[in-house]
Amino acid sequence: MMLHYDVFVNSLADLPEDKELQLALRDLTPGKYKYCYKNVKALVSPDPKKYEQGLQVRFGRGQIHPAPYSIKVLEQVERIPERWR
Repeated sequence: MMLHYDVFVNSLADLPEDKELQLALRDLTPGKYKYCYKNVKALVSPDPKKYEQGLQVRFGRGQIHPAPYSIKVLEQVERIPERWR
C-alpha cells in the first residue's frame, strides 16, 4: 500500500532534494490514522516516482504546490524529551 503525506513549508528551498530532513508530516492515507502528524527524518524528491511514498507540498496558508513530490521516511523522531515521557 502506498502511503501519502503532506507537509507545510515556507518555500520549496525548505525541501532540498536527497538531503536528510526532519519534517512534521501529516498522514493522508485513508484509514484510522488519516490526518495524524508524524515527526520524521526523511529524503524528499521533486520526482514523484523516485521514492515509494507520495508527498503533497503546501505553503503557509495551505496553498497546494501543483506538482507532487515523493518521500522516503527513514525513521520516526520522538520530539518529547525522554524525561517527560
